[in-house]
Amino acid sequence: MKNILQTVLIVFTLITSINTYAQGRGGEGKHNMFGLKVGATQFNILTDNMVVTPEMGFIGGIATRGDFYNNWDIQLGMNISNNKLTVPGRQLIVTPIKEIEYSILNAQVQVLLGYKIIGNNRNMQSDFKLTAEIGPVLMINSKMKLADDDYENYIIEEANITAKQLTDITPINFNGLVGLSMGLERLRVFGHYQYGFNNILNNLNKIEGATQKYKGNVSMFQFGALIYF
Repeated sequence: MKNILQTVLIVFTLITSINTYAQGRGGEGKHNMFGLKVGATQFNILTDNMVVTPEMGFIGGIATRGDFYNNWDIQLGMNISNNKLTVPGRQLIVTPIKEIEYSILNAQVQVLLGYKIIGNNRNMQSDFKLTAEIGPVLMINSKMKLADDDYENYIIEEANITAKQLTDITPINFNGLVGLSMGLERLRVFGHYQYGFNNILNNLNKIEGATQKYKGNVSMFQFGALIYF
């Protein structure tokens, strides 16, 4: 976790400098704000190798928002989230299937461009704000953690690996984000969807004697509130 935070802080500092420069060059500088984020997540891995059921997790973070150009603003955020999912597995072929729960701790840096549909739009001024948002996300995560170590040697249904082997996922992932935020100048709610471009299960292909090709992509919904100061 310490290494995750150190890496994200370095990247966040670098992008903050770029963000400040971009606002100074292209934005009016009237709405530069710093905010706190809190919300919930639903984390999933899209894969044909096993059945994954997303569960509810939580997210918290910090964000900046500033004018960029015309009806566009630019946003920079750093998030920490604890995500959960379950995968079916069994101890022996003849024993009942159990839902095995995992948690995934990750940190994210995101740079978003927002189009102001309503509010501070040159063609539609309003106290109510509605912004469409899109941008890249760098996600650095821990290994998946079993909620109960007693399931370590259970065999994951369809995947032909143990529950412990499944914990070794790709630590660095690149996602794309789309979504909306709405509300007032200093208080907004958001709903975002992220899709992972790289194979988060690629490390499983390094398992000696693996009988199949493992491939999975992150699919994550995030929703919550942003308070700006």
